[in-house]
Amino acid sequence: MKNLDPARYTAGSTSAAAQGSGRNLVATLGLVVATLLAGCNAEDANKVVSIDAIRLTAAGHYVDLRYRVLDPKLANAALGPKVKPVLIDEASGREMEVPMTAKLGLLRQSNADQHPGRTYFILFANTAAVRPGSKVTAKLGSLELKHLTVE
Repeated sequence: MKNLDPARYTAGSTSAAAQGSGRNLVATLGLVVATLLAGCNAEDANKVVSIDAIRLTAAGHYVDLRYRVLDPKLANAALGPKVKPVLIDEASGREMEVPMTAKLGLLRQSNADQHPGRTYFILFANTAAVRPGSKVTAKLGSLELKHLTVE
C-alpha cells in the first residue's frame, strides 16, 4: 500500500482522463480509510495510537489521557477536531467528556495535524469519580481502547 501515493498519480498527468482517474484513486483511498476506521477494534487502535498514561490530575477532578501517535494518517482521521472523545468507567458505565472552558476551549490537542512519535493529551472531567486502579474504556472517535487502568 506504500506505492499508492495519490500525488504520484495526479501531479504529472496532463490529460483530463488521467486527472479524473487520479481523483477517483483519491476518492477510493478515502473510502478505504473510512471503512477501516469504521470497523476499528482495539487491536487496530493499538496500531494508530499507543496509550502512554491515564491518570488522575488536578486533585482528582480530571482524568489525563496521554497517547502517542503511531500512524498519523489514521490518527488525524480518527482524532480530528470534530471528534468528541469519551471515557467510560467500566464499573458504573458513566461517561466522562472533555470539558469546554471559556478561555481555553476544549481541554485537548486537536487543532493541528498529528505527527508520528509525538505525545498528545486529552483531559476528561472526572464525573464518574474514578480512582486509581479503576478500569476505563476510551472512545476516541472510531477508536475504542478497552480495559485501561487509571494510575
